[in-house]
Amino acid sequence: MPLNMRFRFSPAKDGLVKVLGPLETDIMQIVWQEDRSTVKHVHRSLSQSREIAYTTVMTTMSRLAEKGVLNRNREGLAYVYSPAITEDDFVQMVVHQVLDGLMDEYSDTAIDYMVDYLARNNPAELERLHQTIRARTNI
Repeated sequence: MPLNMRFRFSPAKDGLVKVLGPLETDIMQIVWQEDRSTVKHVHRSLSQSREIAYTTVMTTMSRLAEKGVLNRNREGLAYVYSPAITEDDFVQMVVHQVLDGLMDEYSDTAIDYMVDYLARNNPAELERLHQTIRARTNI
């Protein structure tokens, strides 16, 4: 199933909560770690750290399946969920979508800011960017 992921990008938040809600992120972390899981197992895991209704977990996991982030297969009376995409591939997809959106509309500003940001915060990565540009342009 192709990803049908529409998300709000919240840059002030941490980690995957930038693009998934906090509960979605927690659920995905569990399923990525377990590789296969049921609502019951995920609910049990989440209940150890907070009070949460089983139906809330069930609805959220169903929505993640509708978005194409989780696969859902019926096994007996329960659905078994598995990741439709690895965590690394999900992060890569999000980065591509965010940067595509910025580059399509604001390429000059985005490039200038990225270079300035790296110069201030991570000169080693700026040098890596420089090396990559040279390698790809044969300079």
